Amino acid sequence: MTVDAAPDPNQPALIRHIIPVVVGVLITGMLTIVTTNWFSVRGLLPAPGAPATTGVLLLSIAYRGLFVVVGSHMAARLAPAGQPRIRYAIAAGVLVLAVNVVAALAERDAAPLWFLIANIALPVPCAIIGGGTAARRGR
Repeated sequence: MTVDAAPDPNQPALIRHIIPVVVGVLITGMLTIVTTNWFSVRGLLPAPGAPATTGVLLLSIAYRGLFVVVGSHMAARLAPAGQPRIRYAIAAGVLVLAVNVVAALAERDAAPLWFLIANIALPVPCAIIGGGTAARRGR
């Protein structure tokens, strides 16, 4: 005999846990795409296939890191009440990390190794910073 347990009415639905993370990743991705296109149109980034200077690559790493901080901050701010906000920020950072790993594998011949490693190494620490700012602001 199987007895179905009634769901706890105090527990939020799974979607309330997923939406903040997805929103944070979307914010990060949208800001990155718009900024990259804006810099490309203005000639600050080289055309696709053209070699990039170290300064341009450092600029790219800097704004991508900043956008992970912003996106993870928003993921943490949107976390359901009573939940540890930092978990949502780190989850957003891990998803950005996964995207960056796929991008690094796709671009392994087009970009320097240090640039690819930096793009893989920075999302989670930046997400911790973004989640920490949201957790401090929420107190």
